[in-house]
Amino acid sequence: MTDTAPTDHVDGSADDDRHQDQDRHLDPGHDHVDLRRPTPPWTDMGIGAVAPGHWIGFNRRSDAARQVSDLIRADIVAGRFTGPLPYEWELLDLYGTTRNVLRAALTLLKEQRLLTRAPRSGTFGVRPVASVSLARTTEEVTIYGEHAGGSVFDSPRLSIVHLCVQLVPAPETVRRNLEMTGSGAYFVESLISFDGEPSRVRTSWVPQERFPDLVSAPLTEYVPDVLVRRVGERPVARRLLLSTVNADQWTADLLDIDPGQAIFHIERLMCLADGTPVEYGFSRYRGDRAVIDSRIV
Repeated sequence: MTDTAPTDHVDGSADDDRHQDQDRHLDPGHDHVDLRRPTPPWTDMGIGAVAPGHWIGFNRRSDAARQVSDLIRADIVAGRFTGPLPYEWELLDLYGTTRNVLRAALTLLKEQRLLTRAPRSGTFGVRPVASVSLARTTEEVTIYGEHAGGSVFDSPRLSIVHLCVQLVPAPETVRRNLEMTGSGAYFVESLISFDGEPSRVRTSWVPQERFPDLVSAPLTEYVPDVLVRRVGERPVARRLLLSTVNADQWTADLLDIDPGQAIFHIERLMCLADGTPVEYGFSRYRGDRAVIDSRIV
């Protein structure tokens, strides 16, 4: 991001009332935030009247900031920004967010050392210095001690909590990855646990144009299983990008770990056999509860 005017501080101290009102809409009750992990009955949620901006589950500014930081991270890693990041107003338009949320997202990326600031030059994304190819075609989960077969969620040891089910105008990064012609996408965020212990937070963007009735009934199942039932085949991973990052406060609260603890961060693009993208998203795994296993297929 290029240098901004003195009234445009990155910490948001000079935000005008309009942006504060927008963030209050994103974060109702932000003065009294409960940071505890969600527990049942969050496991069986109806989504009500789905419309842009309609949230189910947690609704804090930190949630939105983490979601925007994922998209910015993906664009930095993909080499989209060859120079300094665009002006703030351009980023607001690009990621469809508010000023305070954007600044919180940039702060997260700075803490993860993915951004660096050069005086009088702007803010630059720091791309990884090396890329290691671990060829694989699926995003599968194996539970130790159990045989594979059917959905992993057939196991009584695994549970899923949908934190958020939302129909939104998809940011440009999402539309580009999903090769969308329309503008609407379903955003689903889930907390997945093994033996009652949090294991990962998984986010999904699913194009509405290909699954218009995805949430015609309350969404209580694992998103990949829902897609398999709709299309008759299991999507495969066209792209999986694995990084290690330090857990932000919100992720740490959900995964029941200390802030700053190392976690796996995975960006994925899932496609049908003919190459049609059907899901784009990110996963955050507890590093002490997961092993990444890649084999020749």
